[in-house]
Amino acid sequence: MPQTTPSPVTLTACRSPWLRGTVRVPGDRDQTRLALILAALARGPSRIEHGNAGPDIAALATALRLVGATITQKGIDFEIVGMGVGGFLAPEAPIDLSHVGDAALLLIALLGAHDFETRFTGYVPTAMSESLIDFFHRTGSHVDRKGSELTLRAPRFPLPLDLNLPREALALKTPLLLTALVTTGTSIIRTPEGSDPADGLAITFGAALTSAPAEEGTRLSIEGMAPLAGQKFTVPGDPVFAAFPAAAALVAPDSEISIEAISVAAPRMALLDALKLLGGELTLGPAKAGMRDTADLLVRATKLKGATIPAALPIEPEDYPILAVVAAVAAGETLFEGLGEGQPRLNLTRALRANGIDCEERPGGLLVRGGAKVVGGGRVATKLDPKLAMAFLVLGLGAERPVTIDDGAAVAEIFPGFVAAFEHIGGRFITGEAK
Repeated sequence: MPQTTPSPVTLTACRSPWLRGTVRVPGDRDQTRLALILAALARGPSRIEHGNAGPDIAALATALRLVGATITQKGIDFEIVGMGVGGFLAPEAPIDLSHVGDAALLLIALLGAHDFETRFTGYVPTAMSESLIDFFHRTGSHVDRKGSELTLRAPRFPLPLDLNLPREALALKTPLLLTALVTTGTSIIRTPEGSDPADGLAITFGAALTSAPAEEGTRLSIEGMAPLAGQKFTVPGDPVFAAFPAAAALVAPDSEISIEAISVAAPRMALLDALKLLGGELTLGPAKAGMRDTADLLVRATKLKGATIPAALPIEPEDYPILAVVAAVAAGETLFEGLGEGQPRLNLTRALRANGIDCEERPGGLLVRGGAKVVGGGRVATKLDPKLAMAFLVLGLGAERPVTIDDGAAVAEIFPGFVAAFEHIGGRFITGEAK
């Protein structure tokens, strides 16, 4: 029997007089990925709670099952039975990288350090992945590449790492940490930055990792093949997703909310930093007891002002819509220097104009002319972009007229319980078109 695709269900956000209370957002994407990998490396059962449930996380879980880990997902919680360090099995099928996102680097670094053949498909070269593969080649690994296929096998007796990572290669730090965990001997990684959540998470699972100040940064020492133990770990909220309720509190008048237990590790705080540049009143509370680099975020409605959001802020193109929505209610002009050009910008400008917001495309960016009131009333085509959909639902909470998106299911895919979370703090939504 042929399968039928369910019809999209429209979702409408209506103006809210205010937003008050506490909200929790999906778990930090980076920490969810690393926690799953460490749990797969650990011996015995682990439970990862309040994780990120995005499609890239599901693809990563599929890859880890191919090397022997048992992973069961229940909503945003994961139960894992790991194989122990050195216990991974040679995958019987290729590891597909086409849907794992940034976890591709982690899988290449981890599985490429094992003395069995791993074949990857869907490989898309990046500067960082090419540097990593070149490192493996220079240190004696077997490397074979054919188009989007990549095959790696570590030498039988690999040497521990002894590396100086420059600032421009810091994206390789966590992948190389995984390499070091499964390489016999003591590895040394020197970086120009201090410790980060990846170090703390590895220690939580029992990694023999120490850090010490070095002449120009930090010296990490990792004892390879040290056993890891299964853990129960609650993932802190993702600061990227925290930008959505934070923006809602800035858009809806007389609002004051608390976003519970978010990760405060840079650079994923860039969206929240941009909201501050627009005049948003965002205050981090004290560190949460027992949760490293985690704090509540208090957001109060305040007068917003236009600003230049510099390209130097590490913001992904898909994350600009929520900033544009806030810029629409900020007095004056806001210039987004780093948005870029192409389809994402076109989708955003169409959605802004459909809701009466004046914007102008600039070379490599976008100018938004804001004001205290936004007409709203538009119907936004999500174009399979859930963050665009969420951003304009947020706009509807503060616009004069309701704002409708064409497919509410797009939101549920990356932010399960989005509507319930916002209704809990006073948001108003209607399934279907507003009457």
